[in-house]
Amino acid sequence: MEKAQWVRWQLNYRFTSALGIRGRSYRLDTFNVAYGPVAPDVFLPEPTVIVDERGPVR
Repeated sequence: MEKAQWVRWQLNYRFTSALGIRGRSYRLDTFNVAYGPVAPDVFLPEPTVIVDERGPVR
């Protein structure tokens, strides 16, 4: 049987209020994605592929 493969995809966001009253807030989303039938522990080892779309959050 072939080893299960999966992808970790990360991206982030920076939000500001329209008038700048509330300041800034940040969010990081991480998606772990596998396709097809996989074992329940598929996400325990390191990912096969990492997609890093995080940007600067200055």
